[in-house]
Amino acid sequence: MISNENMLEAMFSMESDKSGVVEEPPFRMLVLGDWAGDGERKPFSERRPIEIDRDDFDDVMKRLGVVLELDYNGEPLRLEFNELEDFHPDKIFQSVPLFEELRDLRRRLRQESTFNSAAREVRSMFGNPETTEPSSAPSEPVEVPADDLLGAILAKPSGGAAVPKPKPSSDLARLVSDLVRPHLVEVDEGEQAQLTAAVDAATSGLMRGILHDRRFQELEAAWRGLFFLVRRTETSTDLKIFLLDATKDELTEDLKSSENLSGTTYYRHFVREAVEAPGGDPFALALGNYAFEGSIDDIATLIRIAKISATANAPFISHMRPDVFGVHSLAGQPDAAAWKLADDSTGSKLWLALRDQSEAVYLGMVMPRFLARLPYGRETEPLDMFDFEELDGLPEHDNYLWANGCFAAGQLLAESFAASRWDMGRALQQDIEGLPVHVYKDGTETVYKPCGEVLLNDNAMQKLMDFGFMPLVTYKNSDRVKLARFHSIADTALKGMWN
Repeated sequence: MISNENMLEAMFSMESDKSGVVEEPPFRMLVLGDWAGDGERKPFSERRPIEIDRDDFDDVMKRLGVVLELDYNGEPLRLEFNELEDFHPDKIFQSVPLFEELRDLRRRLRQESTFNSAAREVRSMFGNPETTEPSSAPSEPVEVPADDLLGAILAKPSGGAAVPKPKPSSDLARLVSDLVRPHLVEVDEGEQAQLTAAVDAATSGLMRGILHDRRFQELEAAWRGLFFLVRRTETSTDLKIFLLDATKDELTEDLKSSENLSGTTYYRHFVREAVEAPGGDPFALALGNYAFEGSIDDIATLIRIAKISATANAPFISHMRPDVFGVHSLAGQPDAAAWKLADDSTGSKLWLALRDQSEAVYLGMVMPRFLARLPYGRETEPLDMFDFEELDGLPEHDNYLWANGCFAAGQLLAESFAASRWDMGRALQQDIEGLPVHVYKDGTETVYKPCGEVLLNDNAMQKLMDFGFMPLVTYKNSDRVKLARFHSIADTALKGMWN
């Protein structure tokens, strides 16, 4: 294990073996992950790696037919993604049928010629409400907190006549009524801004439900993490990025489907066609956009991946959930003293068994993750279509969009190759700048959300390395992170063609 070191920068240093590569193969990365979501797929055995770069990024998305099928309050919701921008709330707002009635309502509220009818229509959704005592004083616009916008748009129609409660024409109409009802406030009918704000608040609640759905977050984080890698990598004939669409379950099933690993689809792509075939170009590494756990299935999968990586002399870099040492979230428990993994626990025995494999020198696990984009909001990333604050109130950690640290490691290795070719092992790049930084107020205090998920002190970083991880360390109050080291889970230099 790594000995304790007193200085942070000393921990960041890395000693690399001198490398001498006779031939000059290109630097090719294979990025595995669930890229298509719920889209139609060929059987895994029939899928091929797809080359991707900055110029054809959206074309590859469209080619893969990326789809997500969600269920929102019993209403089926199908989202199609033909370009990265399709993850943006403005595009979702424009393209998803669930927002159609809210879109139409907002448009008519914003137009003088249709405002009165739109306002009456909104009120008619909610039947015969209690009347309220009219105020003798002129009403003035009142800024209503977001939580209170789910109150009510004045229940009395113009002229005081009660409007009969209509029967919803469809489940969608009922859902729209349910969405808008809590956001209505008692205002004068002419207060267009407050009526629009109420509809915006209803729309915002629905949009947050979509953006923060676990499966939506996973798919968006996958593509934004990939975009980070592709955008920052100068691809060329000597430096290429390839995708292979494979869910973690599909990869697991493939690797245990054959008595011999050479009979698996992953072996065929990563070794047989790239290394063993005449004229093939080897892969320099594989990145796995997965979150592994200390379970029997995941550890067995990683052991098999390590054996294939050793055959190809190309490492596999991915992410391990912090559950492996006893915590659900590093952000929720940044104190390393609370991290526990009993030596006699099943998880501990499995993790140690994996680290003891001779091929473990080809496995790298990055922790924690990094921020893939800023949250949407007036002060961060404003929308064009409606007023929207993605993080309502004090931000919750899990509502940010976190990308797999393997993309950061892959980008640094690509940058190292671009600078030093196969002599890159002498001076691997470790710093990344220009990441999103969310700055917000907590009372009178200005808070900088770490772009690397959590601020690690010396003790926490050392403990991560002792467990065999490559820590992604955030510089306080900055847009910078540093990969502390390029080491394997076996606590040796990460094995690859560069060393």
